[in-house]
Amino acid sequence: MDIVVEILDTAKNGVKKTAIVYRANLNFRLADNYLVLLEKQGLLEHKSDKYITTDKGNIFLAKARELTLQLETPIKKAKETQTNKSKETNPWLETSMRKSKEKILDLGFPFPAL
Repeated sequence: MDIVVEILDTAKNGVKKTAIVYRANLNFRLADNYLVLLEKQGLLEHKSDKYITTDKGNIFLAKARELTLQLETPIKKAKETQTNKSKETNPWLETSMRKSKEKILDLGFPFPAL
């Protein structure tokens, strides 16, 4: 899906195959496969030596972006929650660290400030 979106986005104003290959990070053989598929679906046109995203392709592109945004929002929230949980202190870990620090101090070694 990401490759299709990248190809359609790249070809919005009409570009040569080379631009699509570089922008979508594809080799020419793989790009040919995608270009044929997108042309058959009516999402892309090949005029003279340029590929151009069709109206149907632009509609597809807009819907794909909308779906991506809807999926990214819960993923971002989940990552934020995960990050916040990992930042919360663990009472067991704090107790264990405090005891270790006390043992080190009892041995006469300096303990760096955290």
